[in-house]
Amino acid sequence: MIKIDSRSIVFKLILILTVAASEAAFARVETEPTDFLASAKRHVSRVENEVVSVWQKAFVLKEVGKHPVAFRAKFQIEDPTHFTWLALEKSLYLENLTLNGEALPIPIEGMSYKTIPAIPASMLKKGSNELRGTWIQGIKTQKNEKTSKVSIISKKIRSADVDIRLYGVELSALAFQTGPILGYAGENMFTVSCRVNMPAEVVLEVNDRQYISKPALLHSFKVEGLIADTQYEYSLKTRFSSKDDFIASVGPYSMRTLAGGEQFVFTILGDSRSYPKDWERVAAAVTTKKPAFSVFVGDMVSRGRRDHEWDEQYFGPAKDFFATIPYYAVIGNHEQDCPLFTQIFPTPGGKNWLQEIGSVLLIGIDGAMDWSDGSDLTNWLEDILANSNAKFIFLASHYPAWTSGGHGKLKDGHPRERGVRFSQEVIMPLLEKYNATAMFAGHDHFYERSEPGKGVSMIITGGSGAPLYSKSSKAKKQNPYSTVFEKKHHYCILTVDEDVCTMKVFTPDNEVIDTRIWTARKEQ
Repeated sequence: MIKIDSRSIVFKLILILTVAASEAAFARVETEPTDFLASAKRHVSRVENEVVSVWQKAFVLKEVGKHPVAFRAKFQIEDPTHFTWLALEKSLYLENLTLNGEALPIPIEGMSYKTIPAIPASMLKKGSNELRGTWIQGIKTQKNEKTSKVSIISKKIRSADVDIRLYGVELSALAFQTGPILGYAGENMFTVSCRVNMPAEVVLEVNDRQYISKPALLHSFKVEGLIADTQYEYSLKTRFSSKDDFIASVGPYSMRTLAGGEQFVFTILGDSRSYPKDWERVAAAVTTKKPAFSVFVGDMVSRGRRDHEWDEQYFGPAKDFFATIPYYAVIGNHEQDCPLFTQIFPTPGGKNWLQEIGSVLLIGIDGAMDWSDGSDLTNWLEDILANSNAKFIFLASHYPAWTSGGHGKLKDGHPRERGVRFSQEVIMPLLEKYNATAMFAGHDHFYERSEPGKGVSMIITGGSGAPLYSKSSKAKKQNPYSTVFEKKHHYCILTVDEDVCTMKVFTPDNEVIDTRIWTARKEQ
């Protein structure tokens, strides 16, 4: 990271750029932006029965409970036509923001933002402007351990303490925020997505082909008519319209279409959340193996509905991984069913998908959904399994069927967690019934291979960077089928070679911690 002064750091956050993109943006901007709220008149107020009471510079909350608080900033604008877009940087707790009585638009409903990009500058007025927001302030009690006396922890609410800034963004600061991210691919196609920091047109160039998307923040492409097992060069460029010059670009990157057939290598891994440096090491190690594609079994970020975490925790630390390896996403609980997930990850079918790649049938599911016996989803899965002649069948879910970790704890002899219970009592029996090869999951942060004895391996690959877990105190009772357990960061490499599939499990330091060989399924 380049060391710059605090105002430049603020500007970098405003543009919501990855480090490399930020450096490029700074090179184009000659002057630092002005915070319209720097000299604003700020006030805070209690909100009682949804009505703002008296605006003050500060006040004290002394009553236990959750208290709605309002904030306002009044500021002057001499020439609101100078900018096309605004960017607002704020604390996550500040919500319900309005500018001159109009709600500030956010890119995706259901997501929360530290920085709201692409606010139309037309919301500004010449002269006096007013920005408002609210938050919920909790007031608690504390107990003195020596005297047992309970006291209230009061809170002084000061308008000067509200962390918020509003900037005008120059058009020259247009840049790529996220990506490129390769999605699912095939023998004659691939998909790719990206995000930019202002609504703009994105052009995808693949060898001598060009694909143009309409102005937006998030872009997704599907490139077809390609040749199997062939390397292609691609890059992304962005501009505001076809009449404009390109302002920013990423690439070129290389990717290879899938080979199909009966000889290829792919990777399965999961649970990277919270520790970007550890995830960076695992992703870099995977990238050096050059797998044909990757499957990720969920928990990519700490809180999926916080937009900034996706770039900071997941995409930013693994740029080459996402730009060069086709990626198949499986949603985990930490994604919080966020609306960004299905928009930024192209899959063969939303959150429940399948694809036959050569001699392998891959199935990815949202294990938090209704997988009860006889449900529509369970019937869908059984129909797929019953009609497959693939030599190998791998199902990926976030929730394991058997685990020695904390997520496998029992209640009345059954897994306490709904997703784990469905996996153990419904999904795994279906896989066994149709002679599938293995089920892969994450959720618990370690590597574990279990062999229930009916031919279907249960692999937990929850070690892509998340904090590692130990075995539960009742691990043997929870999971009597555990064969290999390693509390290490890792990833799984699967090599398909005609009637044999060999899995080797590597640490980021290239240590092999497990090997498993499967033979082709018997015909149904």
